[in-house]
Amino acid sequence: MITTKDLARICGVSLGTIDRALRNRPGIRPETRDRILAKVQEYGYKPNINARNLKKNKTAEVGLLVHDLDNEFFGEFVNAVQEIAWQRDFYVQVAVSRRDEKRERTALEHMAGRNVDGILLFPASSGPDFESFLRGLGRPVVTIANRLSPAWPFVGLSDRSTERGVTAQIIRRGYTRLYFVGPLCVSPGRLNLYSIEERYAGFMEAVREALPGREALPGPAGVSGHLVGGTDYVEELRSVDFSAERTAIVCCSDVFALEILNDLRRRGISVPRDVGLMGFDSIEALRYVQPALSTVEYPVRRMSEVAFSLVIDPRPADAPAPSIELSPRVVWAESV
Repeated sequence: MITTKDLARICGVSLGTIDRALRNRPGIRPETRDRILAKVQEYGYKPNINARNLKKNKTAEVGLLVHDLDNEFFGEFVNAVQEIAWQRDFYVQVAVSRRDEKRERTALEHMAGRNVDGILLFPASSGPDFESFLRGLGRPVVTIANRLSPAWPFVGLSDRSTERGVTAQIIRRGYTRLYFVGPLCVSPGRLNLYSIEERYAGFMEAVREALPGREALPGPAGVSGHLVGGTDYVEELRSVDFSAERTAIVCCSDVFALEILNDLRRRGISVPRDVGLMGFDSIEALRYVQPALSTVEYPVRRMSEVAFSLVIDPRPADAPAPSIELSPRVVWAESV
């Protein structure tokens, strides 16, 4: 493999001149640059990225830890980050936590041990002990979707206001009994459920605004909101008599909405004739679902770009941690 020293010898110039030509820096005559670049093409020179990164104490690798790959949203996010990293000559180490604290810490320690330049993290854990652990890794960490304390950079959605607006619109459409499906919301422990909890809070804000006597959000009298927070949410909903009142089911994820839709079909319950159904994430699989599912579209590409930029361009030590909330797009389809 030809090196920069070889190029300098072939072209009869110094290593500094070779560097200026390769990096398009000033201080070199155009004809000299053209002659060097022609030799680069002729001899098939490739830069030694490892050597360059070693000098900078960088690896050009970023860690990405997601909850799982069962939910198509995380697969889409991984693909987006991989594409952005490739365009910037970075590689991505991907790991899955399964929302397990021990597994999460093991994966993070492995990434730090590989000397990644930074870590993109969908936190499954929270609390002072976990944040102390993250600081001990000695790597820039950007949290995504689930917040930690304000000390950590964060990229997410305006979950609460978005779900509030969605629920308000559902109420305006005449639904009087609403169920919010957010598995794990009633589970004890230290799981970080920030995004789900924010969506549920927005859901309940809209329900309360629609109660009789409130002017901010006029709606049908007797509007009620209910939490389906267990992991066996499909079974919980089987006890609901959808014929008794106009009902809508608001899910914190498309994955849950699709499972519910399949169960409703098996029971002969029609969406939206008998019950309304709303998802969240706008995963690719919705293209093949009938009736078309109303959902909230995550700006996956934009989130990936912002998070990646934050993790490879760390802020000064005395600068406050950025907190960025992006606005998603609500997709109204046939199910509500």
